[in-house]
Amino acid sequence: MCKMRRFISLWLWISCWYGISAYAQVEIRATYREPFRPIYHFTPPVNWMNDPNGLVFNQGKYHLFYQYNPFGMEWGHMSWGHAVSRDLIHWENWPIAIPEGPEGMVFSGSAVVDSFNTSGLGSLTHPPIVAIYTSHHILDSLHPQVYTQSQHLAYSLDGGRTWKKYTHNPVLDLHMKDFRDPKVFWYAPHHVWIMAVSFPTQHQIHFFQSADLIHWQHTGSFGPAGDTTDVWECPDLFPLPVYDAAGRSTGKTKWVLMVSVQYNVQYFIGDFDGKTFRADDSSTILRVDDGPDFYAATTYNDLPASDPRRICIAWMDNWAYAAHIPTFPWRGFMTVPRVFHLQPNAKRKLRLYQYPVDEINRLAMDSITWHHRHIDATHPWQIDEYPFTCGKLSLHISHIHKRFQVIVAQHDSLGIWISYDARSGRLQVDRTHSGLTDFDHHFSTTATVDLLPQKELQLDIFLDKSSVEIFVNKGEKAITMLFFPRPEQTGISLQAWGGSCRIDSLKLIRFVQQKNMIP
Repeated sequence: MCKMRRFISLWLWISCWYGISAYAQVEIRATYREPFRPIYHFTPPVNWMNDPNGLVFNQGKYHLFYQYNPFGMEWGHMSWGHAVSRDLIHWENWPIAIPEGPEGMVFSGSAVVDSFNTSGLGSLTHPPIVAIYTSHHILDSLHPQVYTQSQHLAYSLDGGRTWKKYTHNPVLDLHMKDFRDPKVFWYAPHHVWIMAVSFPTQHQIHFFQSADLIHWQHTGSFGPAGDTTDVWECPDLFPLPVYDAAGRSTGKTKWVLMVSVQYNVQYFIGDFDGKTFRADDSSTILRVDDGPDFYAATTYNDLPASDPRRICIAWMDNWAYAAHIPTFPWRGFMTVPRVFHLQPNAKRKLRLYQYPVDEINRLAMDSITWHHRHIDATHPWQIDEYPFTCGKLSLHISHIHKRFQVIVAQHDSLGIWISYDARSGRLQVDRTHSGLTDFDHHFSTTATVDLLPQKELQLDIFLDKSSVEIFVNKGEKAITMLFFPRPEQTGISLQAWGGSCRIDSLKLIRFVQQKNMIP
């Protein structure tokens, strides 16, 4: 499965839910050189992918499971796809871990290393990896809107290569229609497992406790709160270190609850006592990422003590147009892995900060740096001699009189337009003229974030062929966007209006141009 040019056979079903009345066999070659295939972001070889699932570290490997349709490029037949990495950058595709079965589709969930064999599914010398997921069971194939959701287990005794569904599933069944996306983790102070699971239509996250991953007791709930405009999905609950305004550790810790709300991910900062979560502020809506293509974010379990990072990956797409994006033979991207911490922002409010993992810098191929350059309305700066489609652009601007703009993936009037108004503090990212946009009317969008008005700005822009992830002021804000450029969109342009500004530094690092899949 992991061979770069291997043919992959797919069965296209034309059927009712469990029966096949007709089928066709096609062969699709995943070359990893497709026009919009990213270099350092994970994509499946072929077919549909959405939410990351079961992020877990075990025996030197980062495991990435994900919602996957083995039979086509649209949502359906949800199973857990699987890839592993030793550095979060180079990925090896492994066989499907947990397939759809008679009990239903395999929806989102999490995975843990049961180091003490509390479940009894392995042994102390060979502890199991346990996956906890939602089974989506349609009661009548003619009425797919009639279903139940319950929480199931599967486990692996060989480091995640093969999986077995637990014989006595489900392990948690409330006989509900909407009850999904369990995030499970070990809570050391009480020596128990904790499950955070969503009641989507009630805008609540409920918490359960278990000694063995099999028998669960309800302990509390949170919500409704924050953004309740749509269903709540894919919760994650974790502690984070608190830094001071200068970026130094304070030695303090707070808990963060993340919840996906249809087209974005919100978060709450508060405390967790082993039974329930309480937010410091349950009314203010806080976004993990202010772009349109960041959803179902979740973080890694079981990182070693030598690595204290909280690492997050999200689905880099949007339900409004995910089925129509012009990629082939796959659909679906993952964001770059990011590290979280808490820090006061410029307004002295404690907020989530994030930045890509350092491992990405290993892809650096070459770089160039410019210093102390002034631009104004009559003297823009165009960089065409250094084609840029994959890498990192770090930019520090000061003395911004009124407005500043940088355009990446630029050619003539096409590009990603990043504009900042120093008077209002408003930063906008516009992809309405970014290349191919007419495949869905929802796609042409502009993202906006409000910063403290000031005359300087720091941007770190990670470009990867068909995506841009922008980190503002060392991770105070993040904006994630897909775009589908023409081949000639390789330029960079910097402009100022209503006065001048100074480019204190601009560093351009280009990354290797070959897809980093392990052969």
